[in-house]
Amino acid sequence: MKKIKFFTLACAALTISSAMFAESASDIMKKSCNLEVPDTSQCVLLMDLIDKNGNVTEHRIINQYGNKKNGITSTVFDFRAPAGIKDTRILQAEKVSKEDDKYIFLPSLKTTRRIATAERTKSFVGSEYTYNDMTIRKFEDDEHTMLDENVTMNIGGKNESLWKIKSVPVAYKNVEYAYVIQFIDKEFYLPLRVEYYDKNNKLLKHRVIEKHQYLTGESGKKYAMRMSNLIVNDVTGRQTRVMVDKVSFDKPLSDRYFTQNWLNTGK
Repeated sequence: MKKIKFFTLACAALTISSAMFAESASDIMKKSCNLEVPDTSQCVLLMDLIDKNGNVTEHRIINQYGNKKNGITSTVFDFRAPAGIKDTRILQAEKVSKEDDKYIFLPSLKTTRRIATAERTKSFVGSEYTYNDMTIRKFEDDEHTMLDENVTMNIGGKNESLWKIKSVPVAYKNVEYAYVIQFIDKEFYLPLRVEYYDKNNKLLKHRVIEKHQYLTGESGKKYAMRMSNLIVNDVTGRQTRVMVDKVSFDKPLSDRYFTQNWLNTGK
């Protein structure tokens, strides 16, 4: 009898201990939103536009440059192909306690203009991504609730162990969805699957990180890298896939890439 009581008490203590050390939805999302970012990055991205029948309608090549200074990141997308969008360039500049700045250079108009806040729910250069999708939301932008602590899902041919978390925007202004369901992996803290819903609980689109891995930069630091990303419009059936073709981290990179002058000239 004493052994049984001891075993019962030990199990209860283990359960309480596990509960005490389990990560909350807020803890998890704070880590996910604040993953280590390299000081500099240079990537060649391949973007495929895919119709509802699964056919690639356009294949794009994009040079991407990233820069982090004092914890603030800036990113440039430079479209190199096809000819119809060649030399289109976009700058995203993070701000402290303010909304990010976004600028676009349109070669047909030969001018750079700011992307207004109201425009950021629109398509990112004709893809299924929006301008909002191309930036990681800040942790404090949403309220986070744990839906399931133990989800197993096959993503990219691999069974992943995930947390299922609901994130609701604190302010709905200029956000194209009512809430998202995020599936965060327990190794990298990456949102391997994100589902976007409207106020009627209708699934609008979903995004999947099909392939990810740790890559080592010139500094010796390791970074979790999204190697293949797919976003699916669940209303129209259209898709966009973005794959990393080449990448380097923490190599010297000129600040000039992150200026409106470089957007105008590409030099």
